[in-house]
Amino acid sequence: MPDRPPEDVTRLLERKRAWHQAQAAAPLQEKVRVLLELQRQDLPLIARQRPLRPWERPWDINP
Repeated sequence: MPDRPPEDVTRLLERKRAWHQAQAAAPLQEKVRVLLELQRQDLPLIARQRPLRPWERPWDINP
């Protein structure tokens, strides 16, 4: 019989599932806004490790 995850892990997984469902139901404009924000956060981390490739350079847009 497999072990059940602790209750706090179960709650965490439920919150994660609810967050994913909310993201899936979000309008396209909100999804693009979130995507651009995540890219803005991620690109400086990548740029510190190596030069950005041409396709990784962000566009200068604000939705």
